[in-house]
Amino acid sequence: MSDFNNPYTANRITLLDPTNQTRHLSMNQVNGSCFCSSLEENIPAGGTADMWVIFPEPPPDVQAMTVTTPLTPPMLDVPVTDSTESVENSGLADPEIIPLTMISDSLEDNTARTENNEEVSIILASDVLFGSGSADLNADALDILEQVALEIDDASSTVVSIDGYADNTGNNSVNVPLSQERAEAVEGQLVDLVTRGGVEFEVAGHGSADPIADNDTEEGRERNRRVTVTFEK
Repeated sequence: MSDFNNPYTANRITLLDPTNQTRHLSMNQVNGSCFCSSLEENIPAGGTADMWVIFPEPPPDVQAMTVTTPLTPPMLDVPVTDSTESVENSGLADPEIIPLTMISDSLEDNTARTENNEEVSIILASDVLFGSGSADLNADALDILEQVALEIDDASSTVVSIDGYADNTGNNSVNVPLSQERAEAVEGQLVDLVTRGGVEFEVAGHGSADPIADNDTEEGRERNRRVTVTFEK
């Protein structure tokens, strides 16, 4: 629940404002410490603990927000209410409210989407989600996949297809298993993030098949290294 600089806190919990498409990060003090409660030790197996975290105030018209944690699916539509308690602190850093990572066409990070009246296909660059030659999701992948999960939750589809692809570097004895493992890694994260029941995932790795760009250029190879998530609206 915490970053390395604030152990025994829950400062990696965030709030999503779906109305204004922003993410509220927990407040810090000017010395970099979290403005939140801190435990003395790890919570034992089967144990519980009460903790508090302070966030920037939402706009007056926001009546509910989504709570995200590093360990659980998002908790949607949590009501915003007034508290009878207050916590004073004169040494706070500036609040951090950042735009949500939106899934849209972008040459900078090689994300794209295609859609028609029936389905949506979200194309995620493998270079954004994974390290070179790796099927382990990196730290930036969670923000992106949270947005994909929210779109799946808002859709009506009961089947989500996740397809991994590679460029034509090397051969398919390497590329097919790697593209399969990357698709499975995305599936594993989305299974935890999607909250709507009755959703099944179909996963496949295709290696260098079905390129969407020219493999003779570095830019084209980057676009061909991808994971595609497709579902009905």
